[in-house]
Amino acid sequence: MISQNGVPVSGIRSFLDPDQFHSAIRGGNGLLTFLGKGMFKAELTTIQVGRLTLQRGRENLPRLSSSGIPANRVGMLGWLGDDPLPVVRGVQMRRGEFLCLGPGMQSHHRTPGPVDFVALTLDASDLAHAAIEVTGTPLAVTAGKVLRVPEHLGAWLLSVVDAATRVTATTPGIFTSSHTADALEHALLRPMIMCLMHGAASRQAIPHGRRAAIAKRFEAAVEANFDRTLTIPELCHSIGVSERTLRVLCQEQLGISPVRFVALRRLHLARRALLRSDHHTASVTQIAMDHGIWEFGRFAVTYKSLFGESPSATLRRARVPAEGKDTFRASV
Repeated sequence: MISQNGVPVSGIRSFLDPDQFHSAIRGGNGLLTFLGKGMFKAELTTIQVGRLTLQRGRENLPRLSSSGIPANRVGMLGWLGDDPLPVVRGVQMRRGEFLCLGPGMQSHHRTPGPVDFVALTLDASDLAHAAIEVTGTPLAVTAGKVLRVPEHLGAWLLSVVDAATRVTATTPGIFTSSHTADALEHALLRPMIMCLMHGAASRQAIPHGRRAAIAKRFEAAVEANFDRTLTIPELCHSIGVSERTLRVLCQEQLGISPVRFVALRRLHLARRALLRSDHHTASVTQIAMDHGIWEFGRFAVTYKSLFGESPSATLRRARVPAEGKDTFRASV
């Protein structure tokens, strides 16, 4: 694996911890992960070649997650394989479609089961220059635009992605060679730029983008006040929307009600704290209270139903999670 300042740049990593997986995805600065039942497993291939970052992720469980794109990055998000496709920003993705990733873009993703995704990102200025090199025309990306690309262009791009991830698995370190890295960068940028230029806007999703931004504000408000009791009217006031609007956008963007979201998020934050506390000095009761939970009997029952073990059992095996060594079980 190549690294820059201690940060992995190219290689393959396996995960049993969804939070670690999420944070390893470039732009994966999300605040939440809700899982379906079972043991979470994921693999992430990261390839940095020149101006371009390629990441291919495979995960096995249904999941609701949030993510954000850095202010200077743009790119494309697509899916491989025959698994059911996710709902992104409230839009059900379809075969042959790619999502445009724009600077500062915020999103929620709901996957119904296993998923195999690919993200290609680079600085906006680098994409503009690369487009001029390839086609003679500058290129800008509209955040949240859903593109249906010509079948041969999509197949071209995904075939290069598949070949690159396979060779990374069989020949680690192959892209340390500047010649090989330059060749892959060129091989990826050409079909990527052609897809962005010749793809038809299937759905602009600008209204969805506005609602996605409100959903992110709602999520942030819940996160900032996890240690106290929250009411839906109070949350609506803090983000400036009506209760009806909040219910509609939560169902569209998150797939669950605001009340369900708050309850699940609180439970996941409590679990994270239990796993990362010193079981010799911490207590389940104190951690529950720190997360605004006061009905301790109900908390224990709900927690066990959700994660497959009691809060005290989680605390007894508490440790700072190590990559590939923690097991998360949950149910939305």
